Amino acid sequence: INAEYGRSMNYCVLFIVIGQLFFSQGEHPATPDYKVGGLLWPQPKSIVQNITQYQINPSTFSFQPTGAVNGILSRAFLRYQKLCFPNNVLNEIFRKHVTKIPSPDAITVLSVFVQTATEADQIQLGVDESYSLTISSTPILNAKTVYGALRGLETFSQLIMTNLNTYTINATTITDAPRFPWRGLLIDTSRHWLPVSTIKDTIAAMSYNKMNTLHWHIVDGQSFPLESKLYPLLSQEGAYHPNQIYTQDDVKDIVSFANDHGVRIVPEFDMPAHASSWGFGYDFMTIKCYGRRDEYDFNDGWGDDPMDPTNPQVYELIENFLTEISTLFPDNWLHLGGDEINYNCWNIPSINAYMHDHGIKTYNDLEEQFIQKINTFIKAKLNKNLVYWQEVFDETSPFIGNGVDIWLDAQTLLKVIQQGINGIQSFGWYLDHLDDDWSTFYGKEPIPSGATPAQAALVLGGEGSMWAETVDFTNIQQKVWPRASAIAERLWSPVTTTNVTLAIPRLAIHRCRLVGRGIPAQPFQPGPGCY
Repeated sequence: INAEYGRSMNYCVLFIVIGQLFFSQGEHPATPDYKVGGLLWPQPKSIVQNITQYQINPSTFSFQPTGAVNGILSRAFLRYQKLCFPNNVLNEIFRKHVTKIPSPDAITVLSVFVQTATEADQIQLGVDESYSLTISSTPILNAKTVYGALRGLETFSQLIMTNLNTYTINATTITDAPRFPWRGLLIDTSRHWLPVSTIKDTIAAMSYNKMNTLHWHIVDGQSFPLESKLYPLLSQEGAYHPNQIYTQDDVKDIVSFANDHGVRIVPEFDMPAHASSWGFGYDFMTIKCYGRRDEYDFNDGWGDDPMDPTNPQVYELIENFLTEISTLFPDNWLHLGGDEINYNCWNIPSINAYMHDHGIKTYNDLEEQFIQKINTFIKAKLNKNLVYWQEVFDETSPFIGNGVDIWLDAQTLLKVIQQGINGIQSFGWYLDHLDDDWSTFYGKEPIPSGATPAQAALVLGGEGSMWAETVDFTNIQQKVWPRASAIAERLWSPVTTTNVTLAIPRLAIHRCRLVGRGIPAQPFQPGPGCY
């Protein structure tokens, strides 16, 4: 069963456990008595609530479009009808401790007005995700786009509270919009392949956190799990196993699922380094530089053979491959890596002779020539914006891409935006650093100190990065969530939303919300857990 609807009765979660259990004198100290509304994650831009409550009966409640509508919105209504009203199991312990509330007025419809929507809608960077939500006797959700409506529906679902067999919602007025347009999560399917279902679960969880960009590091030196019909040996020889290949139909399915959830997919094809797997099927692609200790050695050193920047066949394959694959990924952005090239691998007679013949003085110049050739082709033929890891910014002048992904240090982002270049903050948000807890990520401010307002506007946002050396389908959700939720709030909520103490109860409830929706987010502190 899809994660959004719960996997089994074991995941039928009572969300009131943390926020709405009331204990009598002499028993365990009470958890907070939240008199006003459900607790939201991420925190909206503006919220006003009062203690007026309305009852909602799932059997009579519906979403009613009053403006533009398309398939994305219609499918979201079906999805949120179930997400808003989970099937909770109430045992006698809970019945004993839950305080009943007076029967309030009932609401039966949430009117949803979307200004523009077509069946061709495809989320892109900068799409309007703003919305307003008013909960009254006649509740209404307003948004300019279907993607804003998706964010509003998520907020609406989080406002609903469960009390015994009833659902209630407080009178609320919300005006909301994201602080940054690029709110991302990187997944790595080369070091460990992830099933399509796991990727979909991750996308669903992103939507619950109002994240909108899946940076799919789809191939790397260890394996090449993506089907190319033009170059079938890339995956046939490059994947770990024939069952660990994403077909082109798989990719289309994932992209469509992501669009339904308001998530864009930015694929990364790292080059010229981290390229060993390109050479498994097409030997001419790489310079063989690293040996392998034994058949169990899949470490990064073994996978770091670089591409051969002197071979015209390499450019031909890359150009044809990217042309083919770009049709699967409709996003306007493409990540081309460019990190961690070991120049010693290029210090061989054939490459040195090429450099001499072409007047190329340094290996850095050789790398810059490689990047320039691919960049020029993509801009001319594929019309994609290109983002690179920060090494390309550090080692090429002038920088030729459209954005820099910062991962090595805290200083480079300011240098990037001071030169008028878009920046993406990944430094400090590496989820594979398992000793960094959620509060560490929560404390990271994306805008560097010293930036002017005009420079700050060039920070597109940021990403949490879950490199997959130590995660696969068995544990990725636990390692990502709820730590990535902290990153999500820093990228969505106002700059003033930074108080860790105030965030704890909201994150505790949100973690249980994720668990209840089939995302096994790990606990981050002692407590009653999620029932």
